Amino acid sequence: MKSGIEMRMSSRARAGTSLAGAGVLLGAVALGPIATTAAGIAIGVVLAVGWPFLIDLPNPGTARRVIAAFSVASGAVGYFLGVRELVFLAGLTVIVGFVAEMARRDGRPRLLEQISGTVSGSILALMTALWTRTVVVDADGRVAASAVLTAVAVALLLDVLIPHSLRHVRHIVYMVGGFLGGLGFMLVADIAWYVAAAAGFVAGAILAIFDSILRRLPPATRRRPGAALAMVPLCVAAVVAYTLVLVIS
Repeated sequence: MKSGIEMRMSSRARAGTSLAGAGVLLGAVALGPIATTAAGIAIGVVLAVGWPFLIDLPNPGTARRVIAAFSVASGAVGYFLGVRELVFLAGLTVIVGFVAEMARRDGRPRLLEQISGTVSGSILALMTALWTRTVVVDADGRVAASAVLTAVAVALLLDVLIPHSLRHVRHIVYMVGGFLGGLGFMLVADIAWYVAAAAGFVAGAILAIFDSILRRLPPATRRRPGAALAMVPLCVAAVVAYTLVLVIS
């Protein structure tokens, strides 16, 4: 199906997709590192399918393959190795993205835009491996990951539930929801309330920032680009979770 006639996705459906992804990650975190790695790779692949269309890259096929490959590679590196190796892999995205473009035979239109879009998508996919690193750091890893995902889920749930007349304050809703989600999580876990609340607020702010930047892109209203946009906060929130586990460990 061509992107021009692709089914549309509303902002509520997009928030619901993010919420479903957060639920899958929460379940995976409870099951352990292997399940978390699998869930992270799946999120990266969904991102890969729609990211080139979301930012309107001239050659979506090449970008999609590179992003999907880095999603799988980062999952393996995150499980078997560590953050240092993930940083090396992040640097490698620039080289691989450039080589992939040099292999094209279509005249390489908008080359700089194509490479930057491929690299940015690959970095986002790579971030999902930090969910795995968070879980395997120590006994606090699952607590940290669950706290951040709970905050994200509460923020997204509020976004789905608020009436249309209040959609203009959705970014405030994200931050308030994240704060309340983090604060609520400390009731069932041994974690300082201010640390959980701060992590939740930051996670909500990330939702607000990326929603503000990317949701205005015309392709965001279509199914594949919309699904990719729904995965972005789940990728970036992994950074918050990994930072949180370092703070509370």
